[in-house]
Amino acid sequence: MSEFRTPSETRRPRRHRVCYIPEQIDKTALTSPPTTRNNPVALMCRDVRTLTGVLPLLPNLFRPFSTGRNTDELSLKGRNSINLVVLVVVTVLESLAFTLMSLSYWVLPGLLSIPVAGLLLGLVWLLCAPLRGPDIVYSSLEGDNIINAARRKKERWVFVNGILQSHYGLKQNCDRLAAIFGRPIIGIHNATYGLVGDLLECIIQRSFSFNTYSIRFTYDQVKAFLVDPTVHKVVLIGHSQGGIILSMVLDLLFTDVPAENMAKLEVYTFGSAASHFNNPLRAINPCSGTARTGVIPYIEHYVNSEDLVPRWGVLYNVRTILENRFAGKIFIRMGATGHMLNQHYLDFMFPPLEAQHNNEELGFLDQVVEVDEATPDARDQFAHRVLNVPARACFAENGRCMSINEDMVSTVGTTFKTVREISRLWRYMEGNDPDDLGGRPCVN
Repeated sequence: MSEFRTPSETRRPRRHRVCYIPEQIDKTALTSPPTTRNNPVALMCRDVRTLTGVLPLLPNLFRPFSTGRNTDELSLKGRNSINLVVLVVVTVLESLAFTLMSLSYWVLPGLLSIPVAGLLLGLVWLLCAPLRGPDIVYSSLEGDNIINAARRKKERWVFVNGILQSHYGLKQNCDRLAAIFGRPIIGIHNATYGLVGDLLECIIQRSFSFNTYSIRFTYDQVKAFLVDPTVHKVVLIGHSQGGIILSMVLDLLFTDVPAENMAKLEVYTFGSAASHFNNPLRAINPCSGTARTGVIPYIEHYVNSEDLVPRWGVLYNVRTILENRFAGKIFIRMGATGHMLNQHYLDFMFPPLEAQHNNEELGFLDQVVEVDEATPDARDQFAHRVLNVPARACFAENGRCMSINEDMVSTVGTTFKTVREISRLWRYMEGNDPDDLGGRPCVN
């Protein structure tokens, strides 16, 4: 198996607290995606404004820069150094091209700026051509993972990459995920257009619900797995812009795939840039005290708190826009920077089990979570305002009294628990399956 060096072997990380935002229940169905409530142009303006507000965090995308593995995104060793140089050159030249495009609009008379803009966009496309490859990448498996893969033939694990990711980088991500979770990973390449181009694409996807090629291709692949009777479980993993892609793919799937098939899904994101995440409840009855579950049984989001992308994506849309539908548990590594999947998320959150045992520091999985009660409380207050019900009012059935939205109730069972006790994703590490662990129950 490939050598693994823990973060503590290359740099001494300070201990980071973990904040946990419980899942949004919304049994009154008051929330919805932003594109169903707002004008697309207004959404675009808000996206640009909020993105501008977090731009001071831009250097945090790459910090900490130090790395101990060739497969880390910022490694200066081997082929990865060439990959980094190409990405930097593309981003610089692309920024220059977009600047010239803007100047041409103001300087050139009449419609002359249109062909100039077309030429510059074509130049950007050509600059990014070396970073592209096949739409699908398959991970490599080593050692025990080859045997484990044979036992998991009824599972499909799909990964969608984020911004500034080349075809080579996608392969590195897939290999790391395969090594951690002991399954073959199918990578779908969300091709990059440089930093500026990728951010513009994110804004267009979020504001206009524009189904780009990556979204349409991912939809086709995932739908094929869901309707395949030989496939019993489909696990989707998204990073960065991949979170946007997965959220929009789910929107499409909910419209034409039966709930029984959608129940095969599990969704996990890292540093998500998504503005919403749908997961319809199987039943909505405000007068009933019975527990409700979403069509998709497990959705989890993992975030570094000082990472620009989730600050603009998942965190802003969960904590600030209360009318947004954003399903899933959220784990926030407080004070942590970095946006690279391998280097800044997987290295610290899901290191191999032997690395966890050898590390003297309490790792991410063993941190006792600090439950964010303010966000569920704000959700509940929002529901009371919309329904024009006094804050302390409740619905009663069979003598039971409850909160309107039950979001505050969801915080009770997670107090004083570690990430390991709440998270489901970690239970897949080393080729394990949460559904096969018997005496180690999964907390949902």
